[in-house]
Amino acid sequence: MKTKIISGLLCLATCAMIGSCDKWIDSSINVDPNNLTSASLKVILPTAEAGLAYQMGGDIGRYVGLFNQHYTGVSRQSAGYYGYTFTESDDNNIWEFNMYAGCMKDMSDIITIARNTGAPHYQGVGEVLMAYSLGTMSDLWGDIPYADCFKGNGNLTPAYQSQQEIYSAIQNLLDSALIHCSAAASNFKPGADDLVFGGKMANWSKTASVLKARYALHLAKQDAAGYTKALAALDAKNFAGNADDAQFIFGSLETEANPLYQFMDQRGDISMGPVIIALMDTLDPRLPKFAGLDATKKYSQESAPGAFYASINSPVPFVTYAEAKFIEAEAAFQTGNKARAHTAFVEGITASCAKTGADSVTIAAFLKMPKIDPGEANLTLQKIMEQKYVALFTMAESWTDWRRTGFPTLTPITGSQVPRRFPYPLSERTRNRVQLEKVSAGVSLFSRVWWDKP
Repeated sequence: MKTKIISGLLCLATCAMIGSCDKWIDSSINVDPNNLTSASLKVILPTAEAGLAYQMGGDIGRYVGLFNQHYTGVSRQSAGYYGYTFTESDDNNIWEFNMYAGCMKDMSDIITIARNTGAPHYQGVGEVLMAYSLGTMSDLWGDIPYADCFKGNGNLTPAYQSQQEIYSAIQNLLDSALIHCSAAASNFKPGADDLVFGGKMANWSKTASVLKARYALHLAKQDAAGYTKALAALDAKNFAGNADDAQFIFGSLETEANPLYQFMDQRGDISMGPVIIALMDTLDPRLPKFAGLDATKKYSQESAPGAFYASINSPVPFVTYAEAKFIEAEAAFQTGNKARAHTAFVEGITASCAKTGADSVTIAAFLKMPKIDPGEANLTLQKIMEQKYVALFTMAESWTDWRRTGFPTLTPITGSQVPRRFPYPLSERTRNRVQLEKVSAGVSLFSRVWWDKP
């Protein structure tokens, strides 16, 4: 009898436990503390900034540098890329893991969390970074997904948007950023976690304005007012000097190293490009900073990239004061204001040289050379763009400038054309084929993106 009673009680207890297991089993038992599902703004922001810098100074900067002849590919994969053997597998990691699933997802989270917690300063920073990232991705590939992205399992096949729509989204993000960066109050504010400006919101506002000018300039072929809009953005708010540059400075430990430094240390299969070496006079104070000495103790196409951008703790620039001055020079020149164009042109060269450490006397002597500064009356678009090409060494923006203007003159390494866009990545063909095929028909390495149409 006792056995039957005990058995009955055990049966009832078992049934009770099975029916209410969600109440007595700790719901956190299967949560991995090393695989968090959420993070604070102070954790996400530096991760996003570092991830973006690593791409711009790493694969993106290097691939673009090989196409626009900032670099020469001397062996292995770099030699292939330099000769335009560049496929959907080569840029796959940039798209799939490092930008969309990496730093851009972080930027989207920053914007969302900041909006929901009343932190407009963080939201403004996130919007500037997202605008910059969208501009970079669209300039490399053309039409790209955006509005349907960053939803996880909610949408694994995001639709593509036209480059025209992306550019509208960029300007909207930057306009919103200008409002949020200037907000009088913010529940949470970036500080030391902001590895670009240390939480200085005025600098983020300036960056937003200069980026508005950059992306307005890109559309000058499509928008007759592009040059005027670029000047208006700069007149509204602008960098005051090199100290305002938006850039990421890497650390002095191997685990914090600059990506170009890492590449040269581990692979080293690129050297200086033929065009930039040809454009830099031997008296150019930037030459020994941008290039190392070759085997004959000279600066040549055989020189490795120099210490300024290839050291362990070198900066990766996003947008600079020098670029802003060259934007102003081009826009003023194209709108007929040659006096303003020449002043900005000289200031752009001066800023670029000073950034590498050149003193005012050295810079003044360099600018006295007619082939460097031809004077206001003889200033040309070609001169402006050639000096901007030197000043923007290592920056992907330089390839966009060549596609827009045709300067500097690039001679194809193989065949009869220089690449004008990246191929859509393998992951999109295998996982998002239906959406990709709506925009990729007839697209090749040499196809023009929307703003690049003649």
